[in-house]
Amino acid sequence: MSNIVFREDPLAELKTASTYQEKLAVVHEVLKKRCPGIDRISIALYDIKTQSLATFLASPSTGSPLSNYEVILKEGSVLYKIALDATPRIVSDLRVYEDHDAAHSRAIVGHGFASSYTHPMYHNKELAGFVFLNSLHNGYFRERVLEQVEIIIHLISEMILNDLASARALTAAMRTSVSMVQKHDLETGTHLERMSRYSRLIARSLVNLGTANLDDEQIEQIALFSPLHDVGKISIPDSILQKKTRLDSAERGVMNRHTMVGRQIVDDLIRNFGFEELPYIDYLREMTELHHEAMDGSGYPYGLRGEEISLAARITSVSDIFDALTTQRPYKQPWSNEHAFAMLQLLSIDKLDKGCVNAMIAVSSEVTKVQQQFAELH
Repeated sequence: MSNIVFREDPLAELKTASTYQEKLAVVHEVLKKRCPGIDRISIALYDIKTQSLATFLASPSTGSPLSNYEVILKEGSVLYKIALDATPRIVSDLRVYEDHDAAHSRAIVGHGFASSYTHPMYHNKELAGFVFLNSLHNGYFRERVLEQVEIIIHLISEMILNDLASARALTAAMRTSVSMVQKHDLETGTHLERMSRYSRLIARSLVNLGTANLDDEQIEQIALFSPLHDVGKISIPDSILQKKTRLDSAERGVMNRHTMVGRQIVDDLIRNFGFEELPYIDYLREMTELHHEAMDGSGYPYGLRGEEISLAARITSVSDIFDALTTQRPYKQPWSNEHAFAMLQLLSIDKLDKGCVNAMIAVSSEVTKVQQQFAELH
């Protein structure tokens, strides 16, 4: 008998999984073979700037009781205590949450789940989110199961957080470049924060209105990448960026090059840092290159029409124009939201995506909250 044995790797499919969602599904399948009663795994990410928790991934991905959902992590709440104590929580009978105030608790119970395990995730000693396990069986998370679960939970956390760290390293490098542009382009750092959140609001609203099929992972990547769309402006001379009067045709030609320069910068960074496999990295390429295309084909650089323009770029265009209209510049006063929305509707006749414009208007109260939280400092 040979002393050498080749064993199949149960997680081998992780090597070919291209999205975070696919990776979570692989891990869930392996975990279910050991613990068949773990019927759902989900991940929510924490935004330290808004103190909010948002759905990100779930396995199975279909029929999820919670998606496209965000809630403030309130001081004194159970999840807040879990984060503060850095200790997992086990609920053996979820019926205690049947009449709970929190919509997410009621949704989980209403879907038939009977017990749960919640584990906080940390990155650089700061709360990054939570991993949730749910079972259809009461009292499922006992010691025998926990011995299997706790190892896998740490694997999931590290896998997701390491991948997200790569994406955020790329965006941090690009944000530095964009910030340099803004110092010359009369924009502020809060513009980036608003851009991210407007894009997330539009994407979620499109899903809620039934006009787009995006999952939580795709929405998060759109929000992550959208503030970087103007990175190509780093190549534009200050004399053009800071000009307060209308650009002449030659100057406009120079300015219009920033979309293709931006795409080249993005491609170089992705290649040089080895980020080709980051999920939905094409969103970043599309946003930088196509955010000045128009629905009627009159935009640049390619004169694309309608759905030839990627949805990520169409969302970015609406977010960017709305923010430009509603913020103060040395040469203009900020428009009211009502006035800006009216202009977006006018532009949606032929330039902007009508669905994206309607989606933003549908969440106007949330837009106002973003403006209040990330207001311009004068």
